[in-house]
Amino acid sequence: MVNWDKLGEEQVWALAEVKVTPQRDVGFDAIAERIYRFPEARTVYLMSGTYDLAVLVVGKTMHEVAGFVSEKLAPLEGVQGTVTHFLLKRYKEDGEIMDGEEGPKRVPIMP
Repeated sequence: MVNWDKLGEEQVWALAEVKVTPQRDVGFDAIAERIYRFPEARTVYLMSGTYDLAVLVVGKTMHEVAGFVSEKLAPLEGVQGTVTHFLLKRYKEDGEIMDGEEGPKRVPIMP
């Protein structure tokens, strides 16, 4: 896992909620495949609740992420609407604390 903030290569992350119309015989799979083929779509999940797909979008700037959502994602046939949430700070990801004071979790080697 890379902590981009510590490398000085900032990235903008956003979670886009996507409401779609499922297609006959394939359900949500066809539209999900169209979305996950975009390089900006880092992760795509089928969700229960008020929206159908959760898309983790990554870009270099907020403008780039917003452009992806408004110009590529929202206009797709079958997409009824989107709501985008920008991630402001990552505290913990995949079980790893992102900005903690904990040292490396490697076992020290004794001579």
